[in-house]
Amino acid sequence: MATRTKSSGLSARIDRGAKPSVTPRPGEYQCDPLLWASWLYHHDEMTQSQIADLMGVSRATVVNYLQQAREQHYVKVVVRPELLNTIDLAQRLKSAFGLGECMVIPSDGGLRPPSERIGRAGAQYLDQELSNGDVLGVAWGHTVLALAENLPEKIMPESSVVQVIGSQRGAYDGFTAEECVAFIARRLHARSINLHAPASLSSAALRDALLLEPTIQEQFTRIRSCNKLLFGICTVKTNSLVFASGLISVEESKYFIAKGAVGVIAGRFYDAQGKWIRGTMDDRMIGITLDDVLKVPTRIAVAGGPDKTDAILGALRGGLPTALITDEPTARNILNRL
Repeated sequence: MATRTKSSGLSARIDRGAKPSVTPRPGEYQCDPLLWASWLYHHDEMTQSQIADLMGVSRATVVNYLQQAREQHYVKVVVRPELLNTIDLAQRLKSAFGLGECMVIPSDGGLRPPSERIGRAGAQYLDQELSNGDVLGVAWGHTVLALAENLPEKIMPESSVVQVIGSQRGAYDGFTAEECVAFIARRLHARSINLHAPASLSSAALRDALLLEPTIQEQFTRIRSCNKLLFGICTVKTNSLVFASGLISVEESKYFIAKGAVGVIAGRFYDAQGKWIRGTMDDRMIGITLDDVLKVPTRIAVAGGPDKTDAILGALRGGLPTALITDEPTARNILNRL
């Protein structure tokens, strides 16, 4: 059950129980007082003082009830994500790069990592964007995992969530493509389809041999059937996840950087214009290519932070995302480069 405040894009969803059928007398609780207070405040739009009088408690107690309800997930307060499309920064980015959708969340002054905050915003966007029957391709990254962990639960049994880059398991503790796919599939009650192969192999010959396997071919057929794609954007700096994951060494990346690489999507390096820079690493990789990315109708990038301006700008110039979820400082940095 969701209700919207009168003046903004906020909504509050009461997640436990149903509306009480009997109004309580002061001091008499028909059910959990946290639920009573939450319902009366968010659904009936009563003031805290009115609720205190009705429940026979102090206003401070009602404030405490409402805070506990938030902490215990009785109530989830959500900003309607479509409103974030309307602000000036989002409109300017949409116009400059031909984006279909753009969400720009405000800065919090650096209190929390951008990946966590943008992931939460991306979860709200994806919740509205998905339809039962979608085939959603998922790459990997800090922000993608934050999105997965915050995605509202939906029932989408006819949908599939597809891993689009091979495994990095064993090379990095966390943020693997398998984890991102598994989280999202569980939240959607959808089918999870993993790519049962390493992301990077020791030789091109071995990669080519694996690509001939019927199981791998079937999985790539599913990857190419995706109508939506979700991905993060990595930088080429030494602290980037692309290096921490063991996908490529800093030494091997020097070839791509010398060619002008500014960013990485699903393990593929690209330049300031968003053009794919091919190298010997690509001959050893199992996963979606940037040519494949461009064939997916809806391509959702979740990325932001002060060090990612060049990488995101390059991706936008190359038309790699059709939708971008980012934060205010990053949006301003990108627009200042135009």
